[in-house]
Amino acid sequence: MSVWLCIPSARPDGGTARLWQDAGYKVALWRDPGADIPEWADYVVQGEYPGYARAVNELALNALRANKSCDWIVTGGDDIEPDPNHTPDEIARECTEHFGEYIGGYTQPRGELQTFGVMQPTGDRWGENDDMPNVRPDRKAYADRVCSSPWLGREFCQKMYGGQGPLWPGWQHMWVDEELQNVAEMYGVLWQRRDLVHFHRHHAREGKPVPPWLVVPNRTFHETKKLFDARKAQRFPGHAPLS
Repeated sequence: MSVWLCIPSARPDGGTARLWQDAGYKVALWRDPGADIPEWADYVVQGEYPGYARAVNELALNALRANKSCDWIVTGGDDIEPDPNHTPDEIARECTEHFGEYIGGYTQPRGELQTFGVMQPTGDRWGENDDMPNVRPDRKAYADRVCSSPWLGREFCQKMYGGQGPLWPGWQHMWVDEELQNVAEMYGVLWQRRDLVHFHRHHAREGKPVPPWLVVPNRTFHETKKLFDARKAQRFPGHAPLS
């Protein structure tokens, strides 16, 4: 059994990706043209950045095609750490067993093992007590509201969006994690686990400036929010899985 971390990374050292490898995960990275290729990475695609969703989709589908023992991949950012108290094999087995326990709005009979599911660790409670009542009246932690570092099952990755991958390919950066959570909830296959912690070393949390590769995406917040709202109102067109 193997579990792959599949992420794009613009950081010179791949950010926290090496921590995942040290914890027993395989690591697949998307790197920009001319960027250094970490020798320790298990798989690297180097090319013009196609946006977060397309990069993750390609990495995930390639990892699953090449590794028959891999039923779960993890994605997120290169500033997120793996859970320190559970092995990747342990979490993967628990995910497969969990999604085999109920139909969840998809196709497989109750009791059979299945990997059509999304699991988000929510033990990192960052943002839970933020004093922003006009912006976030629910006072939920960030990990409660979006799938920012999800575990994605083999069937979910290979079937969603007509087989294009687990994420809507049109998202460049923002809202990809919120659409993922909404779509998983629509199918009844979202599992949030408070007992697992993916600590997020976000620059704002650490009092650091916005990294240069996030400056432009951050400026598109309002424009892309309109697109997200429109897609949500239409129940996220194109999300349907292969039959």
